[in-house]
Amino acid sequence: MKGFDELADNSSSRQRTRANRLKTATANCQLRLPTAYCLCLLLLLAGCTNDPIPKPRGYFRIDLPAESSAPSPSVCPFTAEIPDYAKLFPGQGIAGDVDGTCWSNLVFPQQRAVVNMTWRQVHGDLPELIEDAHAFKAKHEQMATRIKTDEVLRDSARVFGSLFSVDGNVASPMVFYLTDSTSNFLYGALYFDVRPNADSLAPVTERIRADMQRFAHSLRWQNAAGAVQHAQ
Repeated sequence: MKGFDELADNSSSRQRTRANRLKTATANCQLRLPTAYCLCLLLLLAGCTNDPIPKPRGYFRIDLPAESSAPSPSVCPFTAEIPDYAKLFPGQGIAGDVDGTCWSNLVFPQQRAVVNMTWRQVHGDLPELIEDAHAFKAKHEQMATRIKTDEVLRDSARVFGSLFSVDGNVASPMVFYLTDSTSNFLYGALYFDVRPNADSLAPVTERIRADMQRFAHSLRWQNAAGAVQHAQ
C-alpha cells in the first residue's frame, strides 16, 4: 500500500506542477497580448500610409546683389544705365570702323554671364538687320518652351525695338535689337558660361532680363539721327 501511496503522491505532484506551469503560461500570454495587438496595429497603420513621393530636384540658392545701376562708359556710340555688378568692355571692333560696326560686352563676372552687343550704322539696310535679329531668335524656337516679346517704343529718345525672353534650355535666354530707324542699330544676346539649365539659372536670368529692360529704356544714341521712321 505504501508503494501505491507514493505513486499517487508523485502523480499529484506532477499534476500540480503542470497546473502551475499552465497558470504561468496563461499569465504570460495575458501580459503579452496587448503588446501583440499594438504590434499588429502599428503594422496596419504602416501599411495604410500613402506611397512615397520623390522630392523635386533642388538647386543651390543664388544670392543676387542689390538692384543698383549707373551710366555706362562710352564704349560704342550709345550710353545707357547698366547694373553696378556688371562691367561694359569694348569688343573686337571700335566705333568708326570702315563698315560702321562697334562691338561691346556687358560682363556679369559673379553670374558667369555676358551680353554680347553689336552696334551697326544703318546704311539703308534696316529691314535686313531686323530680319537677321529675328532669324537668330528663330534658331532657339526648337528648344524653347516659350518666347515672350517686349516692345520698346520711345519716341522722345528715338529708341525702338524688341526684347525676346526665350524660356527653356537654350543657348541664349534673351536676345534684343534696338534702333532709331535711320542711323543706329544695336543687337544683343545673353549667354552663360555654363551648361544651359533653365531651372537652376532662372533667378539670374530673370534679374539680367530686368537689367536689360532698364538698359533699353535708358538708352541714348550719341549719333543723332535724321527723320524718325518706326521699325517694323
